[in-house]
Amino acid sequence: MSEEPTRAEIQTKVRELLGRATLLRARANPEQAVELVRQALALDRANWETHELLGDLLLDTDRFDQAIQSYTRAREFNETRGVLEEKIGRAALARAAKRRSAELSRALLEGKAPPSGPRRNPAYAALFSFFVPGLGQVYNGEVLKGLAMVIAYLILFALAGLTMRSEIAARPVSPMGSLYGSQMDAEALFSTLFGGVAAVWVGLLLVLWIFSIAEAAIRASKTMTSDDTGLV
Repeated sequence: MSEEPTRAEIQTKVRELLGRATLLRARANPEQAVELVRQALALDRANWETHELLGDLLLDTDRFDQAIQSYTRAREFNETRGVLEEKIGRAALARAAKRRSAELSRALLEGKAPPSGPRRNPAYAALFSFFVPGLGQVYNGEVLKGLAMVIAYLILFALAGLTMRSEIAARPVSPMGSLYGSQMDAEALFSTLFGGVAAVWVGLLLVLWIFSIAEAAIRASKTMTSDDTGLV
């Protein structure tokens, strides 16, 4: 009947396995090193050094979830080792970067490249274009498009104003007094808004205004992600 190994013998064997695993890691042979570390764990599950080395090897081979678990176990057995917190954070960041890279690759393969550049708030973009068509586009970073809309808006506004003024001025003046003349001016203003050449310019103004608001909001929303909840 064989005798059970003593605690000292177990620790000696564990240190031997960890030393060989460290050497294999330095020689870029992580899989064999992982196997030796697992053998060490089978001998002593409470050895924090074994868990930490296993975490290092798993991190080297991009097995981030398992690495975090190993570092967490090591911290349970040695709460004073502060470097374990740093290693857990490093593994978490590497895991997030890998997932982001995978999402980017999948989006590119599907022809849906994710938005690049700063995020924009759709409410702000729509509000800017509400006051002046084109300002929302400028806010989104589309400066040339925004300036083109501003110029088009000013031109249409000027054409609408000049046409309305000329059409109203061309109407015959009534000899029945100023009150009647004022009523005729109000009627003329109303009729030019919904009829004649001025109505065309006014209609184009409205179309440009609505389009600018909607387009700015849609463009801004495409820069946002599902995690965005605040203002930009």
